[in-house]
Amino acid sequence: MAGELRFPRVNMVIITGRLTRDLELRYTPKGTPVVAIPIAFDKYFKDDTGADRTIASFIDVIAWSKTAEYCAKNLHKGSPILVEGTLQTRTYTNKDNRNIKITEIVATRVNFLEKNIEKNTNNIAEIPETYNNSYATENDTEDDIPF
Repeated sequence: MAGELRFPRVNMVIITGRLTRDLELRYTPKGTPVVAIPIAFDKYFKDDTGADRTIASFIDVIAWSKTAEYCAKNLHKGSPILVEGTLQTRTYTNKDNRNIKITEIVATRVNFLEKNIEKNTNNIAEIPETYNNSYATENDTEDDIPF
């Protein structure tokens, strides 16, 4: 269309944090592995007096398929990770029949920042290349997410 503003459509997140609890691997009704990875991350800033301050924030990361299985097997509460993914917002109805809207990160890649997970010469333990595709299969929908 003439006169339409054109801009790139980018939805990409890179974040580091630590797991806030141990993971529970679940499966969709179609059998696809999925795990919610709750992470805490910090924002550093100076307050009005010039003192250094930190605010902790929390977000869930959703991993699918082999990535979900690998994360559930190797990560634990407190594990440091680096996540690459996209933001997703979804709505569900809770047990009180109220619509709840949540924002989460859908992982496309999860890097483990502990040495002991995979024997690796550097300090980053990384999911093998075959585990990087963490998207749901074409037949899975938001309704299939078991949490």
